[in-house]
Amino acid sequence: MQGIIILLLSLGLGVSQEIKTLRAIRAEIPPKIDGYLEEVWTKADSATDFIQRSPNWEKPSTERTVVYLLYDNRNIYVAFKCYDSHPEQIDIRPTRRDNLEGDQVVIVLDTFNDNLTGYSFAISAANVQGDMYIFSDTEGDDSWNGVWYSAVQKTNFGYTVEVQIPFKTLRYKEGLTEWGIDFSRFIPRKREQDWWSFQLQDGFRVSRMGRLIDIHPPKKGFSFRGFPIEPYPVGLVRWQGSSASPELGLDISWKPSPETQLLLTFNPDFAQVEADPYKVNLGRFPLYYSEKRPFFVEGAEVFSTPLKLFYSRMIGKGLPDGKRVPIRAALKFTGKPGRWTFGAIGTWTGKKEDEPESGYYVFRVKRSFWRNSELGVLFCGKRWEGGFNEVFGVDGAFRKGLPRGYVSVSYQVARSRLKGAGADYAGKVSLSVSKGSFWINGSYSNQGEDFDIGQIGFEPRKGTERAYLGFGYSSLRSFGPFKHFYASWGVSTYREYISPYFKAIYSGPSFGGTFRNNWSVRTQILFLRCYDTIDNRWYTDWFTENKFNTDSSKPFYTWAGFWYHSKRRNWRRGYVAPQAAFWAGVSYRPNPGFKIKLGGTATVEWKPDGSLEHISWVWGPTLDWSLAKDLYFRWWNEINTDTDIHRSNLLLSWNFLPKSWIYLAFNQSIDTSGGKVKFKDRIFVAKVRWLFSI
Repeated sequence: MQGIIILLLSLGLGVSQEIKTLRAIRAEIPPKIDGYLEEVWTKADSATDFIQRSPNWEKPSTERTVVYLLYDNRNIYVAFKCYDSHPEQIDIRPTRRDNLEGDQVVIVLDTFNDNLTGYSFAISAANVQGDMYIFSDTEGDDSWNGVWYSAVQKTNFGYTVEVQIPFKTLRYKEGLTEWGIDFSRFIPRKREQDWWSFQLQDGFRVSRMGRLIDIHPPKKGFSFRGFPIEPYPVGLVRWQGSSASPELGLDISWKPSPETQLLLTFNPDFAQVEADPYKVNLGRFPLYYSEKRPFFVEGAEVFSTPLKLFYSRMIGKGLPDGKRVPIRAALKFTGKPGRWTFGAIGTWTGKKEDEPESGYYVFRVKRSFWRNSELGVLFCGKRWEGGFNEVFGVDGAFRKGLPRGYVSVSYQVARSRLKGAGADYAGKVSLSVSKGSFWINGSYSNQGEDFDIGQIGFEPRKGTERAYLGFGYSSLRSFGPFKHFYASWGVSTYREYISPYFKAIYSGPSFGGTFRNNWSVRTQILFLRCYDTIDNRWYTDWFTENKFNTDSSKPFYTWAGFWYHSKRRNWRRGYVAPQAAFWAGVSYRPNPGFKIKLGGTATVEWKPDGSLEHISWVWGPTLDWSLAKDLYFRWWNEINTDTDIHRSNLLLSWNFLPKSWIYLAFNQSIDTSGGKVKFKDRIFVAKVRWLFSI
């Protein structure tokens, strides 16, 4: 492995891409954020000559974009002039925050100049905002929300955007006068993504951004007014049946310095968070669901590792009867002084049914080295009366840019302890290399039979070993009927060395592409050879998955697909037989802010003799309505014939001030099992979350 890495790195020695530079100019008079570009912007340096990342990589953008940047002691100011040869075709589509659609622009700031992390600010032509924290050079966390301001104006040449980003919204390295910076523009009718810097087809990376020079943000010695304590009092009233229960909670955010942040929450409630969609599970391992609760998603990248040693959804987890373990209080402290990153979480949960009162703790330290590589450790655990579950891990990533390519090696080794079950190890290593149109990926992981982090993490496949190697080609420019296409081949092995001792090897090709009319298609075929000790035999399984969708930028959009296994163990039924799932949906947007969607999935189970066993339907209509820029209504339904529990949710949210919301939510479940209709879990919630700055 080491020899391969050295060979790959040698390809990149002595070759570099020109790095663009933008000078930060101090504004004597700050611009008014109204979308109209006044004379003050003529004093700013400008970013021009945008480059396509898709569909025709490395070619100049088809529409001209000019970006200006100013700053003062409190804010960074950015302005876009987006020229368009057909301004009447600009897609102005109101949506909810962080769910941008239509024409849009993006600002990315690497405030530590570490080539690893950054803040992304996106603004659509309808002036809908979306923000994200970027980590590990390319990963994004869109749960991060900052306080910033924007305005958009439609013009006869296209549209203009003005943005104001307070320094107190950002964390940055004190005394640093050079940041990483980049700008992007998306033109949906052309499926065109343009960047100011030279970004490759393998994805956006912080390490490829341009430079912002002569930036002088506020230093330490600040007042609380400059870097505030932000209390978030939360008031909530929950009506269930004929009873009403008022509740109070408090969230507190404080930045002791530009590099650090402290978050506290007391008696949190996440009534406004969307429910997890139901997934039919015919396997024997639990399904993974992403975290959605604001306290846990903010700063989650600090605690992310190749193995999912810390899974925050275990805190305040759901119980079989649908209730949740209450969270009494939680603390999170994160910081990034220089090349170091650290984080700590402490949480106290109350007793609920068979779940005892418990304490959770997480500690994380990592350091970057060379240009954008990392080495870190993580320790986390849960303790309750009479028991504990803990894990310690060492992880790292080695990254290096190549001429028109990239190489990355990540790894982790961990050891778990569970009272009554001893200790064991797990490990994972991954390799990713891209060079022009070609790429290769590989990985290997092994989890000991006693490696158990079931109370704090998500790695349920104890006693397993997995390996993968794949290679492929991705087009850099439009070709024939395609705007973009790729082809790949992969081979994998998997084995379980504890009962039931299942093992398999599989290999096959995949292909996908986007046509010139913006329709997309993807197909995959795998040949699997499996051994199952329950039946004590080898069998062959042919698998295929196929997806298709039309142009999502159009008012009418549709998608469809299916997967099929010719033979697969059905752990619900206890035999090997064919399985399949089919899905389809339509989305209609009668006006830019109103969207109706109907979609569903049918999971089909056959018996070993080929006769039909069961079809499980999960489908439902959804309505999204952006009544105004900051006022959003959603009606979500799920009709489920697998469990006969059907769910419905109504949500009205008003973002009346930055990071401040009013929510009105109604949740209801209907149980139709046994041929009877029973209404259950009918709850109405009114919630206010209001940001104050001290």
